[in-house]
Amino acid sequence: MVHLDTAADIPQQSDDVQPPVKKRCRREGAKWTRSGCLTCKRRRKRCDEAKPSCQSCIRLGLSCEGYGSIWAKPLGPAAQVFKQTEAPKRHRSSLSPTLSVSSLPSSLGQAFSTHRCVLSPPSSEQSFVSQSSPLPDRDDPDKVDGYVRDLVPCDQLVVGSPSPSRIISHLSDLDTHYLQYHMERGSKLLANLEIDENPLRSLIIPRALSSPLIMKALCAVSAIHFSNRAHYSWCAENEGANYYIDTMRTLRSTLAKAPGGSFPDDAILTVALLCKYEIVRGSVQQWAVHLDALERLVISRGGFDNLDQETAEFIRGLFVYVNNVARITNRRKIGNSIPSVESLGTRKLDIYIGYTEEILKLCARIADLPLLSSDFVALGLEINTIDTLLRNWTTTETKHTIPKGMTAATISRLHMVADCFRDAAYIYLHSILARITQDIIIIIEPPSPSTRPPWNNLISLPKAAAVQRLLQRIHTCSIDDNCEYSALTFPLFIAGCESETQSDRSLVFQVLTTLEVNFGIRNVQRVKELLGILWRGGKSHWLDVLEELQWDLILA
Repeated sequence: MVHLDTAADIPQQSDDVQPPVKKRCRREGAKWTRSGCLTCKRRRKRCDEAKPSCQSCIRLGLSCEGYGSIWAKPLGPAAQVFKQTEAPKRHRSSLSPTLSVSSLPSSLGQAFSTHRCVLSPPSSEQSFVSQSSPLPDRDDPDKVDGYVRDLVPCDQLVVGSPSPSRIISHLSDLDTHYLQYHMERGSKLLANLEIDENPLRSLIIPRALSSPLIMKALCAVSAIHFSNRAHYSWCAENEGANYYIDTMRTLRSTLAKAPGGSFPDDAILTVALLCKYEIVRGSVQQWAVHLDALERLVISRGGFDNLDQETAEFIRGLFVYVNNVARITNRRKIGNSIPSVESLGTRKLDIYIGYTEEILKLCARIADLPLLSSDFVALGLEINTIDTLLRNWTTTETKHTIPKGMTAATISRLHMVADCFRDAAYIYLHSILARITQDIIIIIEPPSPSTRPPWNNLISLPKAAAVQRLLQRIHTCSIDDNCEYSALTFPLFIAGCESETQSDRSLVFQVLTTLEVNFGIRNVQRVKELLGILWRGGKSHWLDVLEELQWDLILA
């Protein structure tokens, strides 16, 4: 056994006089502040805060970007905000988050100087989204911890974006960071309509400030959206996953403590945000679990009438939109009717539905047509009814109150999107009937032209005409970052599935990429992956491809 002489390891004092230690002197210059111009913040240099342009930028011949919000402009695909500084190391961790709130530094400036993330397009080795093989879905609740272990720990990344100001003292620096991002950017991109009283701000933010549960869920959504906008930042992705795990843990505890199954509004809003999180993340399964839970919670409360009006309007719009869009690509039954879903009277234009509610419900009816495939008479009557409703539909069919802050240009964009939805509904109707016919021909042996039912003759708009009309609307419209265009995922998807020319497919892929970059919702990437597989596979129907992939694709 080796004994260490601890005394020998201690440096002995020398009798000689030691020379005085020269103190480091800080070079004089402008006082460093957290409120300097954006250029100096990005360069991490002191700023003299002169206006309109600081002297530091003028002296160096730089363009002074002023003193606005760090979230004032959307992040472009090449914006230098998030970059991995070293190769990721696989790291096993416990269920507790990699970066706990208690371990955060006391100020955002200190936090961001310790953990800096910079955005650059990931290399082929670093990219966690493969064009050929989609990311494994973290959809088994028991596998959530394993998913987090595979993410790059935040202590291996560095954050070089300017620090947002603290808003509420009881929030952590990280909470404040993602709350401010949601308030200034995320809430404007995660809806299909931007209005002054956007409930993602007017409803969710006040509730989050008084409810730690909603705050965790909101930060999860904000972090995953920030990650998408920052070219899939590992740091923000990891933080979003940690918020998600914390939210699930707290939600289970909250639901278990609810007296007599009287679940609070906070729990309902939290589940809605979790569903939104999975859609933004590009989940192909777990969103359905949260949508089903949302439905059950609202039904347990007796329907929307028993929620406060603002919560009821927000949840109803989200549920009607996601539930009906989900049924387009999923054969299994998605959702049921919630009591009092139609009893809210004249409604203002919803941030998710816009003018498309009737079209969405017709698409849900189209999705149910295979249930009538054994009764040709009933099927023919339903096809005729759907076609008549589509042909006679107009955007002014249902009366809505116009929310405050809407402009004529916004309304025009909503009309354009709704018209695209009607064209898409026609294409979808043709596509579903083709799939039904395919099943019937397989059953009937031997197949012959007489075994192909003439259902297409019941549709007033041919498929090719509907595809061209939709793509012409897209082509003549300049698709930008106005959030109304974020709803075009479904029309572009179904047009891509049924298009046959290279030029049409190129247009679809190009516009989908624009949506992915502008709005940061990763299910658009799933759509692009599916279309790539479909176009390479020849004559397969897109529903067959989805079944082979075992995807519950969501186009919301």
